[in-house]
Amino acid sequence: MKKNLIALNCAKKPNRGQAFESDLQKYNTLIREPWLADMVSRIQQGEESLKDELPIRCSHYYRFKNNHRCQADMDPESFLFQTCVDIDDASIVELTINKVRELNAQEGPWQDMLLHLEYSARKKLHIDIRIPVGMTIEEAQQAYCEALGVAYDGSCISPERFILITDASQTIYTSEHWYEVLPDEELQQRREAYLKRGLTIDGRKLKSQPMSHELKSEPMSVTQGELFPIEEKVEADACCLRAFDLCMEEAGLTERALQVEGVRHNSLVSIFSVGACRLMSKEQMVAVVKTRMPEYAEEKDCQQLINDFYQNYTEMNRPMTRRLREIHAEAFNEDLAEEDETEDAMEPAETSGKKRRLNCRQLPSGLREPVATAPESMQMNVLCSILPLAAAYADQVEVEYADERRQHLGLMSMIIGRQAGGKSCCKEGVETWLKPLSDESKEAREQEDAVKEKNKLRKANERALEVPKLPIRKVPITISNSTLLKRMKNAQGHTLVSFGEELDTLLKTNGAGNWSAKYDVYRYSFDRAEWGQDYNSDQAESGEVNVAYNWVIFGTYGAFNRCFNHENVENGLAGRILMSEMPDTRFSRIPKYKSMTAEQQEAVWKAADLLRSKSGFVDTPRLRKAIERWLEEKRIAAMKAIDDSMDELRKRSAVIAFRCAVVFHLLSGKEKESKACVDFMLVMADYTLQNQMHMLSQMMADQQAKNAPVVTISNKATFDNLPTVFTMADLKAAKGQHYAESSYRSIVSRWSSDHLVEEVPAGAYGDDKRQRWRKIVA
Repeated sequence: MKKNLIALNCAKKPNRGQAFESDLQKYNTLIREPWLADMVSRIQQGEESLKDELPIRCSHYYRFKNNHRCQADMDPESFLFQTCVDIDDASIVELTINKVRELNAQEGPWQDMLLHLEYSARKKLHIDIRIPVGMTIEEAQQAYCEALGVAYDGSCISPERFILITDASQTIYTSEHWYEVLPDEELQQRREAYLKRGLTIDGRKLKSQPMSHELKSEPMSVTQGELFPIEEKVEADACCLRAFDLCMEEAGLTERALQVEGVRHNSLVSIFSVGACRLMSKEQMVAVVKTRMPEYAEEKDCQQLINDFYQNYTEMNRPMTRRLREIHAEAFNEDLAEEDETEDAMEPAETSGKKRRLNCRQLPSGLREPVATAPESMQMNVLCSILPLAAAYADQVEVEYADERRQHLGLMSMIIGRQAGGKSCCKEGVETWLKPLSDESKEAREQEDAVKEKNKLRKANERALEVPKLPIRKVPITISNSTLLKRMKNAQGHTLVSFGEELDTLLKTNGAGNWSAKYDVYRYSFDRAEWGQDYNSDQAESGEVNVAYNWVIFGTYGAFNRCFNHENVENGLAGRILMSEMPDTRFSRIPKYKSMTAEQQEAVWKAADLLRSKSGFVDTPRLRKAIERWLEEKRIAAMKAIDDSMDELRKRSAVIAFRCAVVFHLLSGKEKESKACVDFMLVMADYTLQNQMHMLSQMMADQQAKNAPVVTISNKATFDNLPTVFTMADLKAAKGQHYAESSYRSIVSRWSSDHLVEEVPAGAYGDDKRQRWRKIVA
């Protein structure tokens, strides 16, 4: 069956570092969008800045690893054996169109090779052609331009190259074979033709950088492939600009050094010598230099310098230095290759006590899209609202925690804020993640209701139909216990999900303001514990289940305080909830929200499908090690502060963060946990603990003080007579010398168990090695 596949990004103002594999029908739908036609029309009328907002398509490949449009992530097997020739001279566009048609009709190497012909956004020309068997991208473009009688442009042959998409009215001709995945027999023939030349199956050199100019043995001069002006073909990618800036910093230069005449050449050489050319294509470097050094970029000296470096000094197969890999990771938000370091060597740095922050761009697809649409101050709120839903799709996955026990991904989150505090910014992400389950549950409910309706209308002598036991996983947060038990029994081992827009609504249905009706269910769901009920009546559901129930609830501070107060804060539920406080927006300007594009929603649904496909045991040893170190870090901090609340809350904060990181890991598609995944877990652990401490610690402290037993110090007179730091000799002197050695040891042991004394570390008093204790209470 014939397939036409294309890599494109349909968004307005897209991230040009991303391109998604799609059916050509998606392109055909996009070019008929009114907003695109309006945008192209405005560009043609002079609003050229709108070019930055046009969607993009890729010329040569229909698939990139992780949807990352770069040479390193091109899938050779998705090479389309087609290329796009640009005509940038407006005065010859119409003549060229006629010549293209002639070449396509007359006998010769270019007969029937035309695939697509369209006007660009500025009424120039894009010509998509089939590459003749055995020719590379560069060779095909050179030969075709020669046949047309137009100048060949050497900056159009980068394999990862993209084209700005215009609306349907700009299309002149389209072949049914455009973006066609060729039949297996033809693919085999074309790939063998490349292999016989010592090239890869997609026409690139095997042992050198996959840059077009290396396919020629003779040097390329500036006149052979003029670098500037690049006009509309390439805009400087933000990641490449960042990589250039980091190389500039590494070279010890400032922006001023790039502009001062007389030192600009040497400055650029220094940046290239750091390795900047290895981080991006020549095409992108041209665009970056034009952005950072606009005046110098117009000079022949600059153009020749770039050509020389890419031609003579840039070997892509040579391993990068550690520093260059760090620059690449920071600029392109990717993980460092870690094959030359052990995990144990990395872990201490990963769990250091530095301030950790969420890097939205490092999130995997599915989490990244909803979070990116929110204002920066609310991104963590959106993330916390969607993680329990994402985890619900991966409900067949089992993981091992740091305590060596296995767990499932039970998560519950509360988004807490003032009235009109912006909690609705999370709603679109939640609804997008819920949609697949909502649609399935709606269909199952309709089937269930249809049977119930038939039973109501049946005649007296007719047997009632059995109501189907269908899995309905999306349930209202106000569901009754009996119905909840029924849904769990019919869920076929899957996790139920709920979304509540108002915590107050839940409280009114659960009675007494303390979740008395269902808080046990929520608590059990964290660990898939067993819960059930037994009634004599056939009208009420009876039975036992292992609770698998994830939910998200929005609420105000007042509702939260009615849920968790001094009487029930220690009931076991509070510490199991991922709490997220909205930023304080009092007296601030109205925030600006972005709606998710169709492309972003599609990415979320693909992520949901990916998580559904995961099952069985997933081993995450690196996450276990890192969270164990984090727990120890917080244990020491709690002990130093004598903070019982922190000591309690850190334990489940760690479990919550660990489960969130497992979701990240599953969505990343990587075999092993990445550094970005570990970093994400530590961010979530810090954030969860911080919010729980802020919301719960005072309640817990008050409750603990109320319930604390009165400590009666045995041997109180002896205790009072001891110095703050004392030795065994001091104790014997205060107690008297007439007791056995074991009696003195027993007294100290009892004081230590009651947290009245602590042992002083050995060596604290220099050469005096005697054992010492310090009194904690006077």
